[in-house]
Amino acid sequence: MSITLRVRQTLSAASLFAATALPIVLAACGGDGVGMASGSGSMGSTSMDMSCMGMGMSCPAPTIAIVAPTGAVDRSVTLRAQVSMMQGDGVARVDFMVDGTRVGTASGATFDISWDSTTVNDGTHTLTATVSDSLGQTASASPVTIEVDNHPVFTVVLSPAQIVPAPASAGSGSAHLNVDLGTGAVSGTVMLSGLDATAVTLNAAFAGDSGARLMSFSAAGANAWQVQAGALLTAEQVTALLQGGLYLTASTAAHPGGELRGQITPTNVMVNFSLMNGAQEVPAVTINAAGVVATTVDTVANTLTVHVHATGVDDASAAGIDDAPAGNTGPQLAALAKDDIDPGHWSTQLAAVSGADVAAFKDSHWYVNVMTPTDPQGAIRGQIELTGQ
Repeated sequence: MSITLRVRQTLSAASLFAATALPIVLAACGGDGVGMASGSGSMGSTSMDMSCMGMGMSCPAPTIAIVAPTGAVDRSVTLRAQVSMMQGDGVARVDFMVDGTRVGTASGATFDISWDSTTVNDGTHTLTATVSDSLGQTASASPVTIEVDNHPVFTVVLSPAQIVPAPASAGSGSAHLNVDLGTGAVSGTVMLSGLDATAVTLNAAFAGDSGARLMSFSAAGANAWQVQAGALLTAEQVTALLQGGLYLTASTAAHPGGELRGQITPTNVMVNFSLMNGAQEVPAVTINAAGVVATTVDTVANTLTVHVHATGVDDASAAGIDDAPAGNTGPQLAALAKDDIDPGHWSTQLAAVSGADVAAFKDSHWYVNVMTPTDPQGAIRGQIELTGQ
């Protein structure tokens, strides 16, 4: 059994990071004796002077081309450049422009600047750049468009299935949250049904884990709760939000720790809950043990977060997330660390994976394996199946 969550935003932001890298790549000059510069000087040398000036010819101006980012950018954006030119030439400066206005100049070894995207409105903007060389020649890049989204709106579904272990509840809920990524201001409403909530809160933790309360909501009529006026997230909490590391919870008298939960995720983050048992092992293992896997994958940053809660395998010696379809075994992608207090809790957070690994995740080729001394190849397994994607 597998439950997969994908929460949509009103703007199609593919990447929400604390600092978004925005490279600018410059096309290479043709001909012999071409050098590539990523700093203030040119590259390449021989025993002979093969530079354009050394050969008695005029040096052509450098060329520059911008590679636009995938999806929307937010907050601080790194603009980065490389320059190609003939030997004997050098880069004097690289200017970056947004909508025709210069936003920064780079003249150091790395040719990068940090641009505050909150200085422009959300929406489409035009990015270009110019390079000036040591001979007074300039060249401009063809403009490209970028999408800025510093005010995302999150729609969140709350259910008992996101709590481990899941309580018996007929309740449900939904939320709409507005976040200003620049200031951290939060507003929004949670609507509940099928339960009598005593509190609704925003907390910090990835799916499958529990964390500190960041803010409480106020009751706003029958089954409605709203963010209190003036509520703010810190810069670190905004970063956690964009990584899929914040969640809403609705508590009741019967379940003071939470009866409903909803992980808040941007469009680039996918959350999945899967069941573990011995029957999924290859070959199958007969064992009185089970578990739940909560997986969070950032499909743009290529990071993996897993929290496993298992019972009946307190003597487990190792656990990991592996790559293979159901009914097969494969190599390990990441090892999981055992909780010092809870022997059934294994986890890893923001582990780096490749784009090919993320593609395998989308094809349901990942699984979590827990090993014991009795079953060193695996006692219980949970295939991470993305149904309905």
